[in-house]
Amino acid sequence: MSTEVAEREFTSLAGIAQQLGIRPPGPRHIQRRWVSIVTGGHVSGLTWGKPSYDLVLLHEAGRSARQWDRLLLELDRPALAVDLPGHGRSDRRDNGVYAPRRLAGPVAEAIRSFAPGRKVVAGAGLGALTAIALSIRHPDLIGRLVLLDTLPGTLDTLPAYRTHSSPEEARAWLEEHRPGTDDDVRTELLREADGHWVWRHHLPVSPDLDDETLWGPLASVQAPVVLVRGRRLDDAAVERFRAELPNAHVTTDPHTTLGGTP
Repeated sequence: MSTEVAEREFTSLAGIAQQLGIRPPGPRHIQRRWVSIVTGGHVSGLTWGKPSYDLVLLHEAGRSARQWDRLLLELDRPALAVDLPGHGRSDRRDNGVYAPRRLAGPVAEAIRSFAPGRKVVAGAGLGALTAIALSIRHPDLIGRLVLLDTLPGTLDTLPAYRTHSSPEEARAWLEEHRPGTDDDVRTELLREADGHWVWRHHLPVSPDLDDETLWGPLASVQAPVVLVRGRRLDDAAVERFRAELPNAHVTTDPHTTLGGTP
């Protein structure tokens, strides 16, 4: 991606940095990347900072690598944020299948291309379940697994996404369904030729994204596992996590957790 295109995509980060009271990133601090994957199509990702990228972030369903803009501005740490297939700038799948186990392979190819080596891999929602599958199928990539307020069987049901006549209509609709409205409207809307606005991601009306059978693989992950608890998880889910993974760590502080090294 040219510097001019990169500046256009990330121009809004200066305003976010100002809100956070920090210096905005330079035009070469964030780079948009693509890799061709063996099953066809491309996976895209964003690299933040200078090469090393020892942190990999996987987003929730219906969002993209841009979900992490605010967090990565605050952390000021080299990182790779991946657009899961069917999201952001990654290609859509003709069969519309975006189950976590089916995403692990393309994500592994992206990590090996953009940021090879063992990493802290952190995910939220669908990204967290994909990270679990990745930990089993590609353990050489995982220095530490961080699950952000997500465990198997805990994903919220996504609404049926629709087109909108304006960004304002999209914002009002989104406020009824999920937090992070302003950021999602800023990064996830596209204007079609007929003037309507649509969401970047490609998900079926009733997506089969959760996979409670990932509890077994999660319990067998060899790398250190950290659960960052937020509002999504109830006490029963956290207690099951503690029972299944007695050596894992539970915290409520994502910034400290993601500020470390593998």
